[in-house]
Amino acid sequence: AGKGQEILERFGVKTVRGLGRWKFYNMAKAIAGLSEKEEADGRSEWAILNADKALVRAHEAKTLVDIKALPPSALQGIAPWADEELAKLHVKTIADLGRWK
Repeated sequence: AGKGQEILERFGVKTVRGLGRWKFYNMAKAIAGLSEKEEADGRSEWAILNADKALVRAHEAKTLVDIKALPPSALQGIAPWADEELAKLHVKTIADLGRWK
């Protein structure tokens, strides 16, 4: 718990409640959950999702299934150094972050 707590504090998360309210956790949870309902070829390349504003621009046109397999730094606002730190907590993808408890 000590190492996990130390890593989370680097993100400004200090409590379990704080984790539940952490915008990146909530974005990842929504993406992971919605990806299970996504239909193959159901999204036009011109369609815009509200989730697009949560993603680094390079990933905006991808399917939710593809997005959930990306590293957490694909979420806009998470720096690339965070991938290595979160991996220490076994969080390597957006889906992992969304399922993380």
